[in-house]
Amino acid sequence: HDGTRVRQNFSTRPEADQTKADLESEASGAPVASRTKRTRLSNDQLADAEAAIKAAGDRPITQLVAHYLDLERRLNHRELTLDSAASFAESHFREELVSVSILNAYDEFVLSRNDKEKRTRSFYSSMLKHLLKPDPNRMLHTVTVGDIEKILGQYKNANTKRSYRTAFSVFFNWAVRHHYCLEDPCKRLDKLPRDLSQITALSLEEVERLLFAAISYQSGDAVAAVAIGLFAGVRPSELKDLKPNDIGKNGIRVSGGKLRRKLKRTVPIPPILATWLKRYPFKGLPKGWDYKMKALKKATKAKKWVQDVIRHTSITFQTERDKNEALTAFNNGTSIQMMNWHYRNTIDDEKTIKEFWNLTPAKLSAKKPVVELPSRTRIEWPKKTELEKLIWKKPLVHAAKEIGVSDVALRKRCVSLGLELPKPGHWLKHRAK
Repeated sequence: HDGTRVRQNFSTRPEADQTKADLESEASGAPVASRTKRTRLSNDQLADAEAAIKAAGDRPITQLVAHYLDLERRLNHRELTLDSAASFAESHFREELVSVSILNAYDEFVLSRNDKEKRTRSFYSSMLKHLLKPDPNRMLHTVTVGDIEKILGQYKNANTKRSYRTAFSVFFNWAVRHHYCLEDPCKRLDKLPRDLSQITALSLEEVERLLFAAISYQSGDAVAAVAIGLFAGVRPSELKDLKPNDIGKNGIRVSGGKLRRKLKRTVPIPPILATWLKRYPFKGLPKGWDYKMKALKKATKAKKWVQDVIRHTSITFQTERDKNEALTAFNNGTSIQMMNWHYRNTIDDEKTIKEFWNLTPAKLSAKKPVVELPSRTRIEWPKKTELEKLIWKKPLVHAAKEIGVSDVALRKRCVSLGLELPKPGHWLKHRAK
């Protein structure tokens, strides 16, 4: 309508007429209706293209398709799909993940175990040190399954590997809760084979030597604890928590050890144990228990000795006496499955079983098995005034040799008597004069 001429070539007359109509409509202000364009796309493809353009919004379709195909190519190289990669990212993403070194995480974890038993703290402390050896400053979240497998590969024993895996798993689960790592790598380790080997148990002769050695060693203050382990199957950790008032007329109330913070259990007192406790009342675990057990262990001359060998011996003889795995498992705080795996049909001689449950103090004293116990020489200590003169007359090493003890024993004796000891370097200065 402004007199402008439009020159354009058209391949067909209908196309030219359509363009002329569009220009006239535009000049008059009327809306221009959409017109049909030539394309190689089918109707379904055109519908897909329109839906894709609408879903893409302002983003170019070609850019989106190229980006998707590139991601698909990269994932196919690793034999993954885009959906599986997205699912993994969603399940493992932690926006608040904190980067912390293995050493710092180790220190914080060990400190968080202060409310546990000393043995438990020592267990975690020693086990987790293997994570520190390669590089203590490495970030915890970078530890992989391969790293754990490398540590465990140093050990052949399945039980040893299981102990390390337990410690590592507790540590990494704690780290996940504190957002120091994404997962516990131990969960992706291969399962360890079950230990179906027979439990180590003492023979009747070894049991006799153990009890007689306990009677003969240091006034027999370890007899009651050994008898409770042998005839009631109480765990070593439970023995350490046992109090004299836990011993009833017919049963022993166990609340420590593995049952800490769990339900208590009552262990029946068989007649043979009642006989031993009447002769040797339980007054608590004696001082120096671990040292005493080393001496008693040596006296048994056992071919094989494991930590719970006394409990294993008890359960073995209980199983053959009662012929009831469920009852024995219940009394000893274990499972029927464990009983069937380890304790069933281990002793065939009925006479041996009968002799074990009739092994009274009187019969043992009459038999008097031959045992070897460490001899304890009585030390004739000088009087306090004489000892004080001696330690200031010559160095502790020479003074101790004169008395017949070690310098460590002499130092302890002086401290217990409140004697002042020469300070370090005293004898060097004395020689210089």
